Amino acid sequence: MKNYKIVQISDTHLTPTHAKPANNQQIDPLMKLMQVFDDVAASNVVPDMIVISGDLIHGGKASDYRHFESLVEQQQERFGVSIQVVLGNHDRTQAFYEGYLEEKPQPRYYYTISDGGWDFYFLDTKCGDLEPGYLDTQQLNWLDHNLNQSSKPAVIFMHHPMLGAPLENMKYSILQNSDALHQVLDGKNVKAIFSGHVHFPNLFLQNGILNVTADSTAYHINCANPKQHLISEGTSYNIINLSEESISVEQRPLLLGNTIIKTFNIPRTDFVDPSIINKEMRQVLQ
Repeated sequence: MKNYKIVQISDTHLTPTHAKPANNQQIDPLMKLMQVFDDVAASNVVPDMIVISGDLIHGGKASDYRHFESLVEQQQERFGVSIQVVLGNHDRTQAFYEGYLEEKPQPRYYYTISDGGWDFYFLDTKCGDLEPGYLDTQQLNWLDHNLNQSSKPAVIFMHHPMLGAPLENMKYSILQNSDALHQVLDGKNVKAIFSGHVHFPNLFLQNGILNVTADSTAYHINCANPKQHLISEGTSYNIINLSEESISVEQRPLLLGNTIIKTFNIPRTDFVDPSIINKEMRQVLQ
């Protein structure tokens, strides 16, 4: 097992062609993303892998994902490492398959790779185009099977975080079936789960697994008031260091604006009605 370094970038929210930046951003989110890549290069981070953990484009079309694939290819050549991506709630699965992968669209996008003595899992927590996340039974069974087949330490990347103490007021937005994922992970050699989605950094240790949520490269959300969330310009990324002895995470903030550019009022903070989730997932998987 080698010491392994990963740059995690999350919630890039790149702007589709002919659209305006999401949530009143005054700075182009593409410029913010490029600042992250430039900072990685300038500070000699030298990652073994780069992961972009969802909300790649804010509701893009196939042509937008083709442009994004070109950008990813350029950065892969620049750093000489692979860039892995997962999908977030603002991504559009069909457009992603057609534009980024240039493949026939499938209902879900998840996969695993092994490198340096580690197993990496990239899950699809999208629940159609709803804000909260959900892991379908087929994907959970696939994860359970693969984890059972390997003795290597495993790390999971997904867009929606699981429920933990820092996210008690975010139940309406995060993974809706954390209990089902916990059951799969019980007794397995999973060391950490890295996610994004909520646009503020947090971490917690649960059942021996480190859960880390990255801030966004596009904009920060202050969720201290559970009923009113405040958006400001913000750019941040994480540097993850994996070793046999420990896991460490360094947050690198590049921008944190003081001006509120948008406010969200949150009428209800509990989990979403399961009937809504189930209806959406039936449409996704049909």
